[in-house]
Amino acid sequence: MDTDSTEKAQRGIQSVEVGSEILLALTHSDSPMALKEIAQVTGMPPAKLFPYLVSLIKLQLVHRVEPSGDYAPGALALRLGLYGLQRLNPLREAEQDVLALASKTGQSVFLTTWGPNGPVVVRQEDPSYPLHLTLRVGTIMSLVNTATGRLFGAYMPEPLVHKALEDEGIRLSGALNLKSADKQELFRQYEKIREEGMTRTSGHPLPGVNAIAAPVFMFNGTIALAITLVGPAGTFDTRWDGELALTLRQTASDLSYRLGYSATQGSEV
Repeated sequence: MDTDSTEKAQRGIQSVEVGSEILLALTHSDSPMALKEIAQVTGMPPAKLFPYLVSLIKLQLVHRVEPSGDYAPGALALRLGLYGLQRLNPLREAEQDVLALASKTGQSVFLTTWGPNGPVVVRQEDPSYPLHLTLRVGTIMSLVNTATGRLFGAYMPEPLVHKALEDEGIRLSGALNLKSADKQELFRQYEKIREEGMTRTSGHPLPGVNAIAAPVFMFNGTIALAITLVGPAGTFDTRWDGELALTLRQTASDLSYRLGYSATQGSEV
């Protein structure tokens, strides 16, 4: 193989890459940006930046807002964004993440979404060693006693969670006869989960089994999926600064980004 030819074939167009940096800067702003603001974000001198903006405006990738003269994403950029949103499929997008996470951590990985009866497991990837669990695809998770269920309890609309708690007994390890004080304490726990951004269980509700769960968000800030790592308590580290939690957090963050979610939306969720 001709190495030089291969490198030339893989070489990109620098002007296109520079243009993408400008578009990225505009998409991260909540309002149109002045030339100086774009220059500051991209690190480009205004004199060098301006010709790129002229070309991007001709392509309808950038729009100049009057009378301020500031810049915003153009009609074509918006159409491309809408096209991408229409094609979004969180489960399909998460497939490679699940396989990679199981391989990297050596733990069971579960994907869960919100179904008619609450959080339901829709994807499972097991490690090479046997781990006997009652948790399977189709299992409906407790909003009280499981890491996955509590994660959804923290991020789903509160009225919906209150209603779902009325049927808590049908779920895996579901809590029975919840009193008003129990529910108040539960929602305080949900608040702490939102502050941490993850949740975990150690040996409960399944003896000898630990779990950590992290949320995956859609572009509008709603929870799309929960990714849960599950493994034997003896070797499963549940520390927030441990390798498992850090790896899971990064995976969920990367997947959320591909689904159009921005971390700056976190305070709005």
